[in-house]
Amino acid sequence: MAKFRSTSDPSAYVPAEDILETLLVEAGAAGDLPTSEERLLSFLGLEQMSFDFMHELDFLDTPEKPPGELRAALHLGEKVVATQTGLGDKRTRFSIFHEIGHCVLPDHREKLFVDTDLTLSWWTKARLEREANQFAADLLFQGRHFSERALSFEISLQPVIDLAPEYGASYEAAFRRYTEEHVAPCALIVYDKVAKNDESYVEDDDYRIHYTITSRPFRKLYFSGLQMTDETCKAAEIFGSSVPRGIGTVVEKELSVQGSDNPNWRFNTQIFNNGYKIFQFLRKPVGKPSKR
Repeated sequence: MAKFRSTSDPSAYVPAEDILETLLVEAGAAGDLPTSEERLLSFLGLEQMSFDFMHELDFLDTPEKPPGELRAALHLGEKVVATQTGLGDKRTRFSIFHEIGHCVLPDHREKLFVDTDLTLSWWTKARLEREANQFAADLLFQGRHFSERALSFEISLQPVIDLAPEYGASYEAAFRRYTEEHVAPCALIVYDKVAKNDESYVEDDDYRIHYTITSRPFRKLYFSGLQMTDETCKAAEIFGSSVPRGIGTVVEKELSVQGSDNPNWRFNTQIFNNGYKIFQFLRKPVGKPSKR
């Protein structure tokens, strides 16, 4: 027979989206872009400090260093959000939002959270870290605010490129958010640079697929993941004959994808290079799938 026990903690039943909306409104940050970390921290009574964690580990009060490179920490006892010195504005803001997630979400009640480059990555598997990452992204993009604006335009990377700076978001974070929440079938392939010749043009650099993001309709119609036949490829192979000489240009190109159950698809795609990664956005397919 199942056993039950009572609880007197009503916060355990509050959805994360309700906590998010309340926090933004009560802190005076709702609709004010980019989301102000200062207002959120002040409302929650938290102080933000920067540390060189390599030389100031006494703050962490832990017996040993966690795995991964330290990026941020939340000490509820001291009411402090600490971030690694020299992270960069966008990484620092996201790290602060991540720690705020630990502070306000149900079940995140430890006195100390220590986050590394692993736990601050979107693909982390641990439940609490995944929830904090999601909450940080929701703070960054103010819930549905970004998506509703971006989805009011024709499906394309260009509105995302235009809107991302307003939210203080990286292009990568904005592309990912746009694709994940799109109501139309679309996907994003993110290529990571694995080798670079300082004397070469962009097309000579080597890339591999870092990850693939798909919208829910795309997963139902086509696939959820993608891999190349070879481990790496040249940027010229991704861009085709239209390799841009500068950073920030959107290039149009068709992409052929071989399905696991025989169909071959051709997609209209847009390609964007931010200097570190290449993003290929898959839109509607061209014609009907063919058989191998």
